[in-house]
Amino acid sequence: MKYIGIDGGGTKTHFVLFNENGQIVKEVLKPTVHILNQSKEKCIQYLKEGVEELDPENYAYVIAGLAGYGQQEEVRHLIDEVCVQAFASRKYKIYSDVEIAMQGALDGHDGIVVIAGTGSIALSSINGQLKRCGGWGYQLGDEGSAYWIAKQMLSVYCQDIDGRLEKTALYDLIKKECHLQNDYDIITYMNQLNHDRRAIASLAKINALAAQKGDLYALSIYHRAANELSQLIRTLAHDFAESFYVSYIGGVFHSGDMILQPLKEQLSSLPCQLIALVHTPEYGAFILGKKEYGKKEKRKENE
Repeated sequence: MKYIGIDGGGTKTHFVLFNENGQIVKEVLKPTVHILNQSKEKCIQYLKEGVEELDPENYAYVIAGLAGYGQQEEVRHLIDEVCVQAFASRKYKIYSDVEIAMQGALDGHDGIVVIAGTGSIALSSINGQLKRCGGWGYQLGDEGSAYWIAKQMLSVYCQDIDGRLEKTALYDLIKKECHLQNDYDIITYMNQLNHDRRAIASLAKINALAAQKGDLYALSIYHRAANELSQLIRTLAHDFAESFYVSYIGGVFHSGDMILQPLKEQLSSLPCQLIALVHTPEYGAFILGKKEYGKKEKRKENE
């Protein structure tokens, strides 16, 4: 049996064909199939093209981890409709993109995964039971995310201009990276972004540049982000009777020890170990696929 693991996030869709032993046979990259960011017709097209390019003989078991396949029934229904048309007679199973990411990060074991990219969310897995904390979106939450970091950073910039805070390297870097001629050009700059959360989140890289220079405000933002993310983890940690692993995924963690060190400090009182992800989300889909296919084969034997 071969397996196609699909990681369908908000910006791109990665298809990976695995053999029975979990070795990569072939990969394909397509645009996003997030139903809230892409038309239904395009979602169907890209999913269909991806699996057909990897498996024209219709032999592999498809495991799709798709953004949006969560608590909202209306969105789940739309994604179900897309997959029915995209996969047709293929054998397939749908999960959320965070579920497959979690499986890959923890190598299929119990534990907690915190995800901090454009948004933020934490999930726990205990004996196959998933539980979430956070993930409310940028309008209601997403504390500790890249979007949140960027907004905190821009707030510091505005306070610098007012004189409420002392101007530091962070102030200079924002003006440079955003190509601002004068202080108040930040208003026009932000209006041009038109509330695009991904564009705003991408500004978080400026905070990383400032933190690398030892800027106290930038470092403080990372400490506060770590505190917010640790609260998600701490909430889920109540369900664990024994020691457990915590892994992390997302662009915020590309800043390395500037976020990881304060996060470790925040979690030091918990019986957990913070580890880098073990496998990719696509491999996490493979793990789930093997488990699901094994269950189906066992049911057939018992019939």
